[in-house]
Order: sequence, then C-alpha cells, then structure tokens
Amino acid sequence: MRTLWTLPLAIALMGCTVLSVTAESGPAVTTGAHNKITIPATTPLTVKLDQVVSARTVKSGEGFTVTFTEPVTVDGMVVIPSGAAGAGFVSSKSQNSTEMELNSVFVNGRSYRVTTSPIPFNSKGTLRAGTKFTFDLMLSLKVVE
Repeated sequence: MRTLWTLPLAIALMGCTVLSVTAESGPAVTTGAHNKITIPATTPLTVKLDQVVSARTVKSGEGFTVTFTEPVTVDGMVVIPSGAAGAGFVSSKSQNSTEMELNSVFVNGRSYRVTTSPIPFNSKGTLRAGTKFTFDLMLSLKVVE
C-alpha cells in the first residue's frame, strides 16, 4: 500500500522537474522583465569603422566591423548604446563605386540581423579606421531589453 502512494508522488515530482528544466532551457519568453522594443525603419545608425577598408583591395561580400558612436534611442530609452559593436559587408563593387551595408548589431550579448541602406564610396578611395558613417535602418528591428 505504501508503494502505491509513493509512486504517484514520485511521478508528480518528476513531472515538475521536467517542466522546470524545459522552462529554463527553452526559448526566452517576453515577460515584464524582458520587453521587446522596436526600432523603427529609417532610424539612423551612426558608427565608426574598426579597421581600414580600401576600395582598391576589398572584394564584394567582404566583411568589416564597426562601433556605434551614438546611442540609438526609442521614446527616450537607449536601445543600442554608444560603444556597441556591429558588422557589415561590402555589398557592391564596380569600377566607379563601392557600397557597404550593416548586417548585424550586437546588444546585451545578442546578435540582431539588420538591413540598412547601402553607403557608396569612391572605388579608388581608402576608408581609415575611425571613419564615421550613418546608415539608415531599412526594416524595423525588435530588440530584447
């Protein structure tokens, strides 16, 4: 009789343990502590290059990294802080012009894909590390706070 009583209790406790592990290892759920903030399209993203990009030697598709020089705010709240990292790529290269775009932003340990308007620069020019650019966000971006 004692075994019959402890068996349902053991099963119930195992179920609680499984639910607890699933909740912790599953995808993040938006709660009051973690809000999703939408950065609207056309928001300017001001960054500086972390390395030299030479139009003479760079290839289409080649990547580069950036650092945000100005915070991105939504309704007075900083969503992407100054100093945050980002990455981009050379989206187009021709004899007359080379274009670059941002494709990711790193905020609070998370990577977010972004789509920005391309920025053209002279196909014979060299952009030094520290060169500032302002990309415009083409699609809205949801960031977990």
